[in-house]
Formats: sequence, structure tokens, C-alpha cells
Amino acid sequence: MIEWILSGLSENGVNMAILATNHMSDAVRKHLGRKFDGVKLSYSLEYEPLGTGGAIKKAEKFFKKNEDFIVFNGDIISFPPIREILNKHVSNKAITTIMLHKVKDPTHFGVVELEKSTRILNFIEKPSLENAPSMWINAGVYIMNTKTFDYIVPNKKISIERDVFPKIASSGKLFGHKYRGEWFDIGRFNEYRKANSTILSRISKSKPMIFKGTKINESADLIPPLSLGSDSIIRSNVIIGPNVSIGKHVVIGEQSKISNSILFDHVIIGRNSNVRGAVIGEGVVIGNRVRIQKDCVIGDQVYISDNVALKNNIQICPHKEIKSNLDNEGVVV
Repeated sequence: MIEWILSGLSENGVNMAILATNHMSDAVRKHLGRKFDGVKLSYSLEYEPLGTGGAIKKAEKFFKKNEDFIVFNGDIISFPPIREILNKHVSNKAITTIMLHKVKDPTHFGVVELEKSTRILNFIEKPSLENAPSMWINAGVYIMNTKTFDYIVPNKKISIERDVFPKIASSGKLFGHKYRGEWFDIGRFNEYRKANSTILSRISKSKPMIFKGTKINESADLIPPLSLGSDSIIRSNVIIGPNVSIGKHVVIGEQSKISNSILFDHVIIGRNSNVRGAVIGEGVVIGNRVRIQKDCVIGDQVYISDNVALKNNIQICPHKEIKSNLDNEGVVV
């Protein structure tokens, strides 16, 4: 996700980014280093989580007075027109400009009340449907002026959505930019799968993407869009695709079928198994003649025995062993 955002910034001419980190910050720094795709990286470490507002305030030292900067939420996939939003932000003399996206159900998001000029009159975080002033929601991309910092108390856990945006709106300096492109909140599994499918259709529309070291039996059928990670093994008479994303070091046994699914690294699938419309976590072992149906999510390091069938919409928590069929929707803890 971070790499995806940084690559998009690089394409838009951004040459410096600051990462607000807390959970697994050492792993993030080790993986990305000081530069990625031409973007110089700095890190703002939170020893305790400071919330969406506190994290932004902690990075204040990196900016000059009266400077504009871009903020991205890390769990959103979109294709924001950064230059267009920035130009409108400057022309409006805004303190903050929020990229907005229209949804059918705004109750999970921050919702705005807009003037025709796209000035935001009111910002309400996660309202009930009857109290939502519009269907335009906070899409997780902001252009901010450093004046935004004046609205955030330092060294405290602050929500930018609940504590800061309403105050800037009351000053008349909060604006929105209506974004009608593709947008996915990948904190939900269905949206996560849709995002993967959308990106796959862009990078592998007519030809599978196959990374180095992968061995594919000549009888296997690979149907794009499809991404197949490095050092994997695809055995005889396997059918993979369409809309399949597979990680590294994955083994798929003879006559198995995978479609509309995401497989993380080090997954092993036995013979004559069928995975359809599922998310399979890292290190999962799936036996022979297993059937996994639509909207199932399998946590890391799960073991599924031979001949097991999982019906639709079953979620299995990590490190479980499944020895018999599961027919009822829900979470297996």
C-alpha cells in the first residue's frame, strides 16, 4: 500500500514524503529505506498512537511556514488528480482541501455539507443515514496548508476528522474537491478484492504478469488479469484466473483451479482443489480436493485438511486447523 502511494506521488512530481509510523515502524523503515521510486523518505515516529490529527501535527517540524503539503490515508486506493486539487486549493486560499467521493452509504465515513463553490460548511464523522448532509464523503486525500497545525493541540491523540475539520469548516477555509474516479477503502474485504481486480486489469489486462523464478507446467492454463509472484510452482493441468493475485513462493497442485482470489506468500494448495472468490493469508496450507467458495477469508498459517468444503462468507482466524466442512457464515475463532 505504501509503495503504491509513493509510486503515485513520484508520477506526480513529488520528490519528498514523510511517513507517520507507529506499529511495525522498524519493519517499514527497513523495507523502504531513505528513498523509494525517486521519492526521498523521512519518518515521523509516534511512540504512542496520536490519532489522525496528532500524527500530522507531529510532522510539523518538516515544513516551512505557509507551505502546502499532501496527506494520504494509508488504507485507501484511488487515483487522485493531485495537481488539479492543489490548483483549486491555492485559488480558494484554503487552509485544507479534502478530496471527496460520492457513495451510496456514507455512514462509515466523514460526510460533508457543501456550498456550490465546494466550500465545506459542515463536516460530520460517521453520521446516521438520516443525519448525513450529503453522500459526499472524505476520500482520504488532503491538501493542507501549514496553518492547519494551528488547529491541532500538540502531543495529544487527536482525530483530524472529529476535532479539526469541523473547526476549519467554521472558519470558512475548508474546501472539497469532487473526485469521481475509482476509489476503494480496502479495510473491508469486498473492497479489497475489488481494488486488486481493478489494478490487475490495468497491469495485466491481456497477458499474465509472471515474476522471476516461477516454474509453470506447460499444461497449466493462465487466464489474465493475473499476477503470479516469484519462485512459485504451478503444476500440471492447473487453471488460474481471471482476476487472481498470487504472492511469492506459492505452490499449486495438479488439477486445482483458482479464480477471482488473492493468495499471499508461501501458500500451498494440494491436488484438485478449487478456490473461488477468496482471500488466502500467508503460509496457509490447503489439502487435496478442498472447495473454498466466494467471500471466504482465510487467516495466516491456517491448515485445511483434505476433502473439506467451505461455503460462502466464512472467515477463519489465523493458526487454525480445519478438519471438517463449514456450512454456516461467520467467523471461526
